[in-house]
Amino acid sequence: MSKRALLVLIAVLMAAASGTAAPRAPRKAATDRVLMTDMTTFEVRDAIKAGKTTVLIYNGSIEETGAAVVLGKHVYKAQYLGQRIARELGNALVAPVMPFAPTGAPLDQFPGTIDLSPATFSAVNAEVVASMVRSGFKYIILMGDHGGNQEPLEKLAPELDAKYRPQGVRVFFSGDAYAKADAEVEHYLEAHHFPPSDHGGVADTSELWAISGRYIRPDKIAMGDPIQRAGADVHLGPTGIEGDPRRSSPALGLMFDNIKVRDGVVQIRQLIAEAKAGSR
Repeated sequence: MSKRALLVLIAVLMAAASGTAAPRAPRKAATDRVLMTDMTTFEVRDAIKAGKTTVLIYNGSIEETGAAVVLGKHVYKAQYLGQRIARELGNALVAPVMPFAPTGAPLDQFPGTIDLSPATFSAVNAEVVASMVRSGFKYIILMGDHGGNQEPLEKLAPELDAKYRPQGVRVFFSGDAYAKADAEVEHYLEAHHFPPSDHGGVADTSELWAISGRYIRPDKIAMGDPIQRAGADVHLGPTGIEGDPRRSSPALGLMFDNIKVRDGVVQIRQLIAEAKAGSR
């Protein structure tokens, strides 16, 4: 051992002996967990018994978003937003994020995109809801962080609510963390004179960037194809993104993610409060 290495070792040992060594971060208590993927079956059982009787079934998507954004964009966003929303609600857990969704053309023309038919997507969600009912949850919230999720989930929720309501279980669709929040984000971008962008644009890129830089390739952020939307349709060229995302940033993304969390929490609380009031 070199003299330098020996001195370093002695310093570390002396610090540990004197109690000045850097403390380890405390482990998160099991009661703080809200992601069911990070919990054991008995931890989920005990959480439900303790009052966490709401579960969020958050749907993502595996889809292309150009050269700068990873395919799992919506999955990572759904898990992040779901966890924050559940913590804000205080009585909720988050089911494993559903990764596959209806994407359709032209997204499915790009390598890596996974496309489900709306029928398959709805059938899978219905089966997951059935499992959550068996687990003991009383309020089941269907959510989606992808445009193709919204219509199937909004249609499915009242069907399942009618099916399980006689068992004392309510099933709702909550879309405000997507549609309402996106409208607010778009208004902010327009008011602050950001260049037009949509799929893979400023909001899309920034919201994911705020979650982790691992999911963004900053050196690949560049001008995309012109926005040519007619209604809700997506028209993509070879870049796979629409408009100009070059002013994207983690700071913007955190602001936009906060809007999504706020809108989601407000709507879910309202849905549950109305359900409880109607059962009296």
